Amino acid sequence: MEELLIFRIFAAFPLFGLLLPDLSSLLVAPYRQIPFTHIYIELFLMLSILICTAGIWYGQRQQKDDSNNVKLSLE
Repeated sequence: MEELLIFRIFAAFPLFGLLLPDLSSLLVAPYRQIPFTHIYIELFLMLSILICTAGIWYGQRQQKDDSNNVKLSLE
């Protein structure tokens, strides 16, 4: 679970590094197009962050359910 969290954090760095210049260039010169490679990379990074977030959420839910089951079996 910790590995997913670390991967999610380090996947966000290049995502922001690509998004900020692309968005600022759109604000300054709206007629200029963003390169397709930037779009593919940004989509892949967003997808990987979403998958990691879902994995972390699922892992935390499993741990919560397991701790509830242990408490119920001890009673």
